[in-house]
Amino acid sequence: MRVTTGRIVAASLVILLVAATAVTVFLGIRFFDDRATENARNSSLEAAKGYATTMFGYTPENVDQHIAESKSVLTGAAKPTYDDLVTKNNLAAEVRKQGVVSAVTIQDAGVVTNTKDTSQVLIFMNQSVTRNKKELVRVDPSRLTFTMVKQGDRWMINGIDVITDDSFRSRIEQTDTPPPGAVPLPAPSSTPAPSSPPAG
Repeated sequence: MRVTTGRIVAASLVILLVAATAVTVFLGIRFFDDRATENARNSSLEAAKGYATTMFGYTPENVDQHIAESKSVLTGAAKPTYDDLVTKNNLAAEVRKQGVVSAVTIQDAGVVTNTKDTSQVLIFMNQSVTRNKKELVRVDPSRLTFTMVKQGDRWMINGIDVITDDSFRSRIEQTDTPPPGAVPLPAPSSTPAPSSPPAG
């Protein structure tokens, strides 16, 4: 059976059309996935900054509202972490009793890693605290990480990690045994360092 040139060309065009369509679909999916991840990065960052401001900034008049709002965006392990913080410090009662005003300033914040429905945000903030309308008592610089997950159209916090200087140091493993493949530093030279020339 003879196959005409026209049929060969037609079959080739069909194959090319199918391949082009497949590539277009793949690139389109990739583009929208990248766009969704970028949008998630921006929206999770803004959400985290707002949550931190509400969670750690309060006055005697709004502390109950801020606690309730903070609890409404918690899920997973973050819920008992925050509940423990609020309960152990008897936060609402102490804020009202001592007339505490806590003002939060976000110094810097950034997304450490994210997908279109998860995000980890690192926040640097200053918490200025006054009591009973007196002058400033203290300013606490803080670093914290929110691990977040998207539920519907809303970002929820499922992990809270407040990083203090002590907790940061505890994460650095102290060991006398060098890791495999480590090259020791050369011994210091016994030759004295040159002295500065006298002023003339």
